[in-house]
Amino acid sequence: MLQNKYSFNQSSTELVISGLPDYSNNDDNDNISIVSSWKLSILNQPEIEGSIDHLKSVVKAFYKCATLSLLDREEKIKSELIDINLDESGNFKITLKSTKPNVNPLKLNIGYAEFSDIINCFDQLKNFKKIKIDFNDLMPNIKKKNIFSFNKNKFTYNVVPPLLAFFTISMFTFISIYFIEENDSRNKNISTISNNTNIVIKI
Repeated sequence: MLQNKYSFNQSSTELVISGLPDYSNNDDNDNISIVSSWKLSILNQPEIEGSIDHLKSVVKAFYKCATLSLLDREEKIKSELIDINLDESGNFKITLKSTKPNVNPLKLNIGYAEFSDIINCFDQLKNFKKIKIDFNDLMPNIKKKNIFSFNKNKFTYNVVPPLLAFFTISMFTFISIYFIEENDSRNKNISTISNNTNIVIKI
């Protein structure tokens, strides 16, 4: 039986999925429900391939990393099959671990552009109806931070300066209004005295 093969491309990246339909689930001939192999090719990087468990682990780790990046949260992602960390230059350091004995981990160092291309390929796979992979378990479950917790440094640099500026402007406005009212009061007093003086003179 011939296997079905589909590829998903985005700039520097190509994802190829091969497999067979599951006729017990009434699959069409061109469907893939049983993934037999997959390959991820990234420009200027060694090819990545493995079992369906590897594919699911890689997809889950990349989606989690992308979500944390959007939330501006830097966390090390570790699992039995893949680790993803950010280095000092902002590149993604990826370690892929083999389930075979005596096989050294495969290490990649990719930039944000390549990372984005990989996510795009995974999105194409997710929305492709002829390949039946359950993505419900692959999407990240990110715990929300406690609303009462805050970063002291971010508070100092982001919140304190606007508060100080607001306080300074408020004080300046208050002082200006105070002096304006004082001047008006003095002018009224002078005018009253002047009027009274005129009256006395006339009498």
